[in-house]
Amino acid sequence: MSEIEAWTAAVIADTTATHVATAYGANEESLVGDHTFGQLGDLQGPDPLELRHHVQIFEHDRHVIALENNGWSGSHPEIARRCSAKGGHFFSVYWNVNAFGFVTESIDGTITARFESLYPVAPHQESGEIRPPWAIGPEPDTAVVRQTCFALLEQQTGVVFDPAWLVQQFPTYRVPDPHALYRDVENADKLNEEP
Repeated sequence: MSEIEAWTAAVIADTTATHVATAYGANEESLVGDHTFGQLGDLQGPDPLELRHHVQIFEHDRHVIALENNGWSGSHPEIARRCSAKGGHFFSVYWNVNAFGFVTESIDGTITARFESLYPVAPHQESGEIRPPWAIGPEPDTAVVRQTCFALLEQQTGVVFDPAWLVQQFPTYRVPDPHALYRDVENADKLNEEP
Protein backbone atom coordinates (compact mmCIF):
# COMPACT_ATOMS: atom_id res chain seq x y z
CA MET A 1 0.00 0.00 0.00
CA SER A 2 3.03 2.29 -0.04
CA GLU A 3 2.18 3.40 -3.61
CA ILE A 4 -1.04 5.06 -2.43
CA GLU A 5 -0.55 8.80 -1.99
CA ALA A 6 -3.37 9.29 0.51
CA TRP A 7 -6.07 7.25 2.15
CA THR A 8 -8.68 7.58 4.84
CA ALA A 9 -10.57 5.08 6.98
CA ALA A 10 -13.58 6.25 8.99
CA VAL A 11 -15.82 4.38 11.43
CA ILE A 12 -19.20 5.89 12.22
CA ALA A 13 -21.62 4.70 14.91
CA ASP A 14 -25.30 5.37 15.58
CA THR A 15 -26.19 6.37 12.03
CA THR A 16 -27.02 4.83 8.65
CA ALA A 17 -25.00 4.27 5.50
CA THR A 18 -27.41 6.59 3.69
CA HIS A 19 -26.74 9.39 6.17
CA VAL A 20 -22.97 8.93 5.84
CA ALA A 21 -23.19 8.86 2.03
CA THR A 22 -25.14 12.14 2.06
CA ALA A 23 -22.55 13.80 4.33
CA TYR A 24 -19.79 12.72 1.92
CA GLY A 25 -21.77 14.13 -1.03
CA ALA A 26 -22.77 10.73 -2.41
CA ASN A 27 -26.15 9.63 -3.76
CA GLU A 28 -27.62 6.95 -6.03
CA GLU A 29 -26.55 8.88 -9.14
CA SER A 30 -22.91 8.99 -7.99
CA LEU A 31 -22.74 5.22 -7.37
CA VAL A 32 -20.12 3.78 -9.74
CA GLY A 33 -20.65 0.14 -8.74
CA ASP A 34 -18.93 -2.28 -6.39
CA HIS A 35 -15.14 -2.08 -6.36
CA THR A 36 -12.17 -3.14 -4.24
CA PHE A 37 -10.05 -0.56 -2.47
CA GLY A 38 -7.26 -1.02 -5.02
CA GLN A 39 -9.65 -0.54 -7.93
CA LEU A 40 -10.47 2.96 -6.72
CA GLY A 41 -7.13 4.02 -8.20
CA ASP A 42 -8.32 2.77 -11.60
CA LEU A 43 -11.32 5.11 -11.37
CA GLN A 44 -9.06 8.17 -11.36
CA GLY A 45 -9.10 8.43 -15.17
CA PRO A 46 -6.29 9.07 -17.63
CA ASP A 47 -5.45 12.66 -16.59
CA PRO A 48 -3.28 12.63 -13.44
CA LEU A 49 -4.05 16.31 -12.86
CA GLU A 50 -7.80 15.67 -12.64
CA LEU A 51 -8.24 14.23 -9.16
CA ARG A 52 -11.46 12.27 -8.74
CA HIS A 53 -12.63 11.49 -5.23
CA HIS A 54 -14.23 8.13 -4.46
CA VAL A 55 -15.47 6.60 -1.23
CA GLN A 56 -16.58 3.08 -0.34
CA ILE A 57 -19.40 3.00 2.19
CA PHE A 58 -20.61 -0.19 3.83
CA GLU A 59 -22.06 -1.48 7.09
CA HIS A 60 -20.07 -3.57 9.54
CA ASP A 61 -21.89 -4.84 12.62
CA ARG A 62 -23.48 -1.71 14.14
CA HIS A 63 -21.13 0.69 12.37
CA VAL A 64 -20.74 2.31 8.96
CA ILE A 65 -17.28 2.19 7.38
CA ALA A 66 -16.05 4.73 4.81
CA LEU A 67 -12.79 4.02 2.96
CA GLU A 68 -11.00 6.33 0.53
CA ASN A 69 -8.05 5.50 -1.69
CA ASN A 70 -6.29 8.78 -2.51
CA GLY A 71 -8.94 10.81 -0.72
CA TRP A 72 -9.35 12.85 2.43
CA SER A 73 -13.06 13.61 2.79
CA GLY A 74 -13.11 11.66 6.05
CA SER A 75 -10.67 14.13 7.61
CA HIS A 76 -12.81 17.18 6.77
CA PRO A 77 -14.39 18.77 9.89
CA GLU A 78 -17.80 19.44 8.33
CA ILE A 79 -18.14 15.85 7.12
CA ALA A 80 -17.17 14.56 10.59
CA ARG A 81 -19.73 16.86 12.22
CA ARG A 82 -22.51 15.87 9.83
CA CYS A 83 -21.81 12.14 10.11
CA SER A 84 -21.99 12.32 13.91
CA ALA A 85 -24.99 14.64 14.15
CA LYS A 86 -27.95 13.59 16.31
CA GLY A 87 -26.00 11.46 18.77
CA GLY A 88 -23.54 9.74 16.43
CA HIS A 89 -19.82 9.05 16.75
CA PHE A 90 -17.30 9.58 13.92
CA PHE A 91 -13.64 8.55 14.03
CA SER A 92 -11.20 8.66 11.13
CA VAL A 93 -7.52 8.19 10.40
CA TYR A 94 -5.90 9.78 7.36
CA TRP A 95 -2.47 9.40 5.80
CA ASN A 96 -0.81 11.13 2.90
CA VAL A 97 2.75 11.72 1.74
CA ASN A 98 3.05 14.56 4.28
CA ALA A 99 1.10 13.21 7.26
CA PHE A 100 1.98 10.11 9.24
CA GLY A 101 -1.47 9.77 10.74
CA PHE A 102 -4.09 12.45 11.14
CA VAL A 103 -6.95 11.63 13.52
CA THR A 104 -10.39 13.27 13.50
CA GLU A 105 -13.18 12.47 15.94
CA SER A 106 -16.63 14.02 16.28
CA ILE A 107 -19.34 13.19 18.78
CA ASP A 108 -22.90 14.44 18.36
CA GLY A 109 -21.86 17.03 15.77
CA THR A 110 -18.89 18.44 17.73
CA ILE A 111 -15.22 17.86 16.89
CA THR A 112 -13.68 16.23 19.98
CA ALA A 113 -10.26 15.30 18.54
CA ARG A 114 -8.19 16.49 15.58
CA PHE A 115 -4.45 16.00 15.61
CA GLU A 116 -1.34 14.62 13.90
CA SER A 117 -0.57 11.38 15.73
CA LEU A 118 3.20 11.42 15.24
CA TYR A 119 3.66 13.81 18.15
CA PRO A 120 1.27 12.62 20.90
CA VAL A 121 2.05 15.30 23.44
CA ALA A 122 -0.19 18.00 24.87
CA PRO A 123 -0.44 20.70 22.19
CA HIS A 124 0.18 24.38 22.68
CA GLN A 125 -3.03 26.43 22.71
CA GLU A 126 -2.21 28.01 19.32
CA SER A 127 -1.50 24.70 17.57
CA GLY A 128 -5.01 24.37 16.19
CA GLU A 129 -5.22 20.79 17.42
CA ILE A 130 -7.77 19.22 19.71
CA ARG A 131 -6.00 16.47 21.62
CA PRO A 132 -8.01 14.70 24.34
CA PRO A 133 -6.25 12.90 27.21
CA TRP A 134 -6.55 9.50 25.50
CA ALA A 135 -4.32 10.83 22.69
CA ILE A 136 -1.42 12.05 24.85
CA GLY A 137 1.51 9.73 25.38
CA PRO A 138 5.03 8.89 24.29
CA GLU A 139 6.17 9.72 20.77
CA PRO A 140 5.88 6.57 18.61
CA ASP A 141 8.51 5.36 16.20
CA THR A 142 7.60 6.54 12.69
CA ALA A 143 7.58 2.92 11.52
CA VAL A 144 4.56 2.14 13.71
CA VAL A 145 2.54 5.36 13.58
CA ARG A 146 -0.09 3.83 11.28
CA GLN A 147 -0.49 0.87 13.61
CA THR A 148 -0.83 3.34 16.48
CA CYS A 149 -3.64 5.10 14.60
CA PHE A 150 -5.45 1.81 14.03
CA ALA A 151 -5.04 1.04 17.74
CA LEU A 152 -6.64 4.41 18.56
CA LEU A 153 -9.44 3.69 16.09
CA GLU A 154 -10.11 0.36 17.80
CA GLN A 155 -9.89 1.91 21.28
CA GLN A 156 -12.35 4.70 20.46
CA THR A 157 -14.83 2.75 18.31
CA GLY A 158 -14.51 -0.91 19.29
CA VAL A 159 -13.95 -1.76 15.60
CA VAL A 160 -10.83 -3.63 14.50
CA PHE A 161 -9.76 -2.56 11.00
CA ASP A 162 -9.95 -5.68 8.84
CA PRO A 163 -7.36 -5.85 6.01
CA ALA A 164 -9.83 -8.10 4.15
CA TRP A 165 -11.92 -4.96 3.54
CA LEU A 166 -9.23 -3.82 1.10
CA VAL A 167 -9.84 -6.76 -1.23
CA GLN A 168 -13.62 -7.05 -0.92
CA GLN A 169 -15.93 -5.23 -3.30
CA PHE A 170 -18.10 -2.56 -1.70
CA PRO A 171 -20.48 0.12 -3.00
CA THR A 172 -18.31 2.92 -4.36
CA TYR A 173 -19.36 6.51 -4.99
CA ARG A 174 -17.73 9.37 -6.84
CA VAL A 175 -17.90 12.36 -4.51
CA PRO A 176 -16.94 16.02 -4.80
CA ASP A 177 -13.79 17.43 -3.25
CA PRO A 178 -14.90 18.12 0.36
CA HIS A 179 -13.76 21.75 0.16
CA ALA A 180 -15.91 22.29 -2.94
CA LEU A 181 -18.85 20.36 -1.45
CA TYR A 182 -19.01 22.60 1.62
CA ARG A 183 -17.62 25.84 0.16
CA ASP A 184 -20.86 27.69 0.97
CA VAL A 185 -21.00 26.48 4.59
CA GLU A 186 -19.51 29.03 6.97
CA ASN A 187 -16.54 27.66 8.95
CA ALA A 188 -16.81 24.22 7.30
CA ASP A 189 -13.02 23.78 7.45
CA LYS A 190 -12.75 25.08 11.00
CA LEU A 191 -12.93 23.34 14.31
CA ASN A 192 -15.70 24.09 16.78
CA GLU A 193 -16.92 27.61 17.30
CA GLU A 194 -15.62 29.42 20.36
CA PRO A 195 -18.26 29.57 23.13
